[in-house]
Amino acid sequence: MKKLVSILLSAALLLCALAGCSSSGQTSTTTAAETTAAAETTTAETTSASGATANKDYDGTVYKIACDAASPPFSIKLETGTSAPGTVVTSSNGMGDYYGIDVEILDAVAKYEGFQYELTPMDFSGIIPALVSGTIDGSIAGMNITEERKDSVDFSDGYYECPSALVVNKDDDSITSFEDLSGKVAACKEATTGMEWCQDNADKYGFTVSVFPDSASMMMAVANKQADFLIEDYPVINYQISIGEQASLKVAIQQISDAPQDGFAVCKGQNATLLAMFNEGLAAIRANGTYDKIIAEYIK
Repeated sequence: MKKLVSILLSAALLLCALAGCSSSGQTSTTTAAETTAAAETTTAETTSASGATANKDYDGTVYKIACDAASPPFSIKLETGTSAPGTVVTSSNGMGDYYGIDVEILDAVAKYEGFQYELTPMDFSGIIPALVSGTIDGSIAGMNITEERKDSVDFSDGYYECPSALVVNKDDDSITSFEDLSGKVAACKEATTGMEWCQDNADKYGFTVSVFPDSASMMMAVANKQADFLIEDYPVINYQISIGEQASLKVAIQQISDAPQDGFAVCKGQNATLLAMFNEGLAAIRANGTYDKIIAEYIK
């Protein structure tokens, strides 16, 4: 009989252990709290394919995000039969495959944060109107953060410091300072801070302004000596000159004013989750070295 009682008691203790019983109510409460916290963490955060923690507020939206259709080294269209040094992203509007600083930072942030997007290359001048109208959800297009633009869009933290340069034909040695601009013709790209600088300083320095719809036509005007100088982001023009794409141009003044930051943009008051994910992802890829690796591919 004692043997039977002993066996039954041992069995009861074994069952209690397997069920997670505790001799202390406090220990049981702590275990339950830990279980609840773990469940809440699992619910609040999901894991992306890259293994990073995704923003808990992301609802699965596939965001339409614009880049500039032509702004090397920030966004470069991959030509058929060529290769790219970094990540290549296929556009969503039939414009082909793209790579470059903007495109690859966006892709790295999206992978880290676990959100989906469609890359939508477009002319720079149409990007803010497209954001305001809701045609696109966000933009990473070498857009300088300015107070004027903040009236229409909300910006991320700056992701690249981007000074503007004054550029001339390679055969022109007549411009080395702003005082040399008198009587000259400026070429500038529509809706850019370069255009704003030209319009703000035309009377001060005595030059006239011609506005072009895109970078290619602006640069062609100076290359063909239809205009005397242009204003372009220094990293853009330095890269294009270095690879021979704009071999007929040279930088006359490397920085015309304090260097602004480029920012990721959404329509003012809209897509707060997307903006928060971009900021969080940007900080993460800076910390893990991905950002520096991307920049090093294009800025030497």
